Amino acid sequence: MNTTAAALQANVTTNTIRTWARRGIIAATKTAGRWIIDTASLARRIAIGNRRIRKQATVTLNLNATYTYSTPGFPEPSETVTTRVNTRERDGMRMTSVRGLAPLLADRIKAIGDEGNRLHTLMELSTARIVISDTERDGLGSLVATRDGGRLSTTYTGTPDLPVSVVLDLAEQIRAQLAK
Repeated sequence: MNTTAAALQANVTTNTIRTWARRGIIAATKTAGRWIIDTASLARRIAIGNRRIRKQATVTLNLNATYTYSTPGFPEPSETVTTRVNTRERDGMRMTSVRGLAPLLADRIKAIGDEGNRLHTLMELSTARIVISDTERDGLGSLVATRDGGRLSTTYTGTPDLPVSVVLDLAEQIRAQLAK
């Protein structure tokens, strides 16, 4: 079933169906850029009722934020990470690159109880970036995690305390904020 038919059956918008599919609320597969909705999964969702999916409060990210940390046991001064956002056009494609992710994930980093794990996560984040594209991209390599047909990607490979999905969620927030 396509998104239009699913939306009519569930009495919601096609955007809602796409969101449910992306978030795994209903079973769906994306083929040739289009969602194919599992009818049994949609029927279960409709049976639950059209309860509103709890939306997270809209948070405005400070894309100029800084995060300062020091390495325990080393005499060097503390290090400050600043978020940097650059947008460019290449081959008719608009791409936004975000580096310096630590300030945008400061609460998650501070929640890591083990100091060694926190430092490991910071080191992984120090070389990572998010790329937001206005068109689908493929062939990005095996070390790059993607979402939304490659429109969102990151070079972050994840740690047990901060999985890649958190960085891709951050990428979605940034994309939404930049679209305003």
